[in-house]
Amino acid sequence: MKAKTYLIIYYSLAGIIISFFTAIMTYYIIDVQIGEKMILKIFLTILATLPIIGLLSYLVGTYLSKRLFAISICLNNINEDKFLVDKHKESITDISDIHDSIHQLSKRLENSIATLKEQNRDLNNLILSLSHDIKTPLTIINGYIEEIEDNMISKEDMPKVMAVLKKETAYLNELSSEVINYIQSKDEVMKKESIILKEFLHTEICPLLRVPNEVKLKCEINKYDSIKFNHIALKKILVNLLHNAIKYTSKGSVVAKLEQGKIIIEDTGIGIRKEDSEKIFNPFFCLDKSRNREKSGFGLGLSIARNLAKRNGYRLTVDNSYIDGARFILEENRDK
Repeated sequence: MKAKTYLIIYYSLAGIIISFFTAIMTYYIIDVQIGEKMILKIFLTILATLPIIGLLSYLVGTYLSKRLFAISICLNNINEDKFLVDKHKESITDISDIHDSIHQLSKRLENSIATLKEQNRDLNNLILSLSHDIKTPLTIINGYIEEIEDNMISKEDMPKVMAVLKKETAYLNELSSEVINYIQSKDEVMKKESIILKEFLHTEICPLLRVPNEVKLKCEINKYDSIKFNHIALKKILVNLLHNAIKYTSKGSVVAKLEQGKIIIEDTGIGIRKEDSEKIFNPFFCLDKSRNREKSGFGLGLSIARNLAKRNGYRLTVDNSYIDGARFILEENRDK
């Protein structure tokens, strides 16, 4: 039974009972004996009020039915992945509360579905790229093993072959470690601590970097500037950013600075094209299209860095307005 029909029947029955009760009580109060005429008058009174009750019931039922139908439309839209944008305004508080709850549910579902789609897309890209990167070393290792089994390699060549096998095995080991780091970077980072940036850079980051003589590494951060971050996560992010900046800067400088709470890493290297400014954060994306393993690495570093930044309430982006090289900005995400 529809809401409108239910309300009309409900209010009509309620109206009849109230009218009959009112008529009985009226005659009782005025202390008039109930006879046939009185019963007839009570019946006529009820009969006269029925059209009014019916009309009012119809109007109320129609109004509430439209309100409930609006809720039904909202739910159907959500079911068809048409998520709500604007909040629905209602004069009835209870129905307004229902719309607010549906709107909040819609936003949560939209965010959850978007996250799942992104994770699924990342997973597909990860599997495709991983299979591509694993295929070459496995082919090399398998080929040499078959040659060893068939006694096709001389004793003189054996050291060279073993060196190649060790190199390809080390590559696979490093690749698997990077994939594990990428997967772990998508987990929540729980513990944060206050980190003195300048001291952190000099004691834990710089010793891990190999800076050529043609490149000058500068730190333009005050002695007591600090940031609230997970210690290991920040180390991985800064090592990755500074390593990339040094790798793509043949001559000039790489600068680490802090401006308005933002950590900035900028260089005077080859820069990043605007169309690649988001692609570089995708797993296995390499600026070097040749995918030279010696130069381009695995293409997971920036993906890991962005994931770690996100788990700490920060965002990692590229400044497209910077034209003297590349500039990465690590800043607190105030839109979360």
